[in-house]
Amino acid sequence: MIDIADIKRQAETRRDDLVAIRRDIHRNPELAFAENRTAGVIADRLEKLGMEVQTGVAKTGVVGLLRGSRPGKTVLYRADIDALPILEQVDAEYTSRTQGVMHACGHDGHVAIGLTVAEMLAGKRNDFAGNVKFVFQPAEEVVSGAKPMIDAGVMAGVDVALGIHLGNDEPVGSIALKSGPAMANVDSIKLTVRGKGGHGSQPEKAIDSVMAACQLVNTLQTIVSREVAPMESGVLSFGTIHGGFASNIIAPEVVLEGTVRSFLPEVRELMIKRIEEIAVGLGKALRCEVKFEVVYSCPAVVNNSEMTDFVRTSATQILGKDKIIESREMMGSDDMSLFLQAVPGCYFFVGSGRTDGKSFPHHHPGFDIEEESLVIGTQVMTKAVLDYLAQN
Repeated sequence: MIDIADIKRQAETRRDDLVAIRRDIHRNPELAFAENRTAGVIADRLEKLGMEVQTGVAKTGVVGLLRGSRPGKTVLYRADIDALPILEQVDAEYTSRTQGVMHACGHDGHVAIGLTVAEMLAGKRNDFAGNVKFVFQPAEEVVSGAKPMIDAGVMAGVDVALGIHLGNDEPVGSIALKSGPAMANVDSIKLTVRGKGGHGSQPEKAIDSVMAACQLVNTLQTIVSREVAPMESGVLSFGTIHGGFASNIIAPEVVLEGTVRSFLPEVRELMIKRIEEIAVGLGKALRCEVKFEVVYSCPAVVNNSEMTDFVRTSATQILGKDKIIESREMMGSDDMSLFLQAVPGCYFFVGSGRTDGKSFPHHHPGFDIEEESLVIGTQVMTKAVLDYLAQN
């Protein structure tokens, strides 16, 4: 039997260290594939626990293998470690010391939870069969870190994969999860609209790429409203538009960049196909040449139903049934999806909403978490891993 009281007690006794790790990582944020200091902190702590540690995986990733007392199945626990290019507006003693870079998505907390779960399980290695592989992944924010880690062989011998994400949309003390599609796929698109430059006073002698680009932005939204079935989901968002040199010059070229998100593979392919067809066709109608480019980033996060039920049971035993939230599909994306494509698993949210009314959404310059969520996440993940290994 798994001693629930012991798990709770051990997580509570590590509260100060949990908070200290999180705040240290928060003060020293690092962008995708540049998480050198963060990786050093992680590797040092894992090595002190007597794990088999690999560094430099996918440039800055760290992998620690914890072996139990006898052979059995292997659980992979994934935590992402990178920060975002955002100027922080949180006024706290742990505010980012790196201008223009901050942990605005909770990855600092993910690192702290991962290292604390590793410490708690290392202390119980003589009690379980099997292994736990701790994967600290770089570059999640640009959905580019999971694939090279998988290509480097981190999935070898892995039976199931688990992961958590702190979530300010949910109250602290709760977790939110669902089986099946949980987070959307995301693909990046780029449209280069080429017209003909000219003087602003003589538009008839030019081909206005700005006007064409504006028409494209509006028209392409009809794909979601008119071509994706109402009971299915898709989102097309343009994040950047660049073109022109001066107010009195008709720009010869405009570049649009955005993202396409959905849950179903068929909707994903439909949207990409129709974006290109409409963009090229409308461009011709407006006498412009349109070049379409797409970068397929990552598929949807799809939780295995059996593993989701497993985590739900473990979490209920820790938190109580009233603290388990059945979440909805989220249009946010995460390359945890690639680990879950390789093996069954579950990716769930740990409520981190601030209790002082100062909760901001992820990727906001004022984003911060309720640090009690670190203890909750540690307790639930430790219990879920031990419960799974107890089946060996």
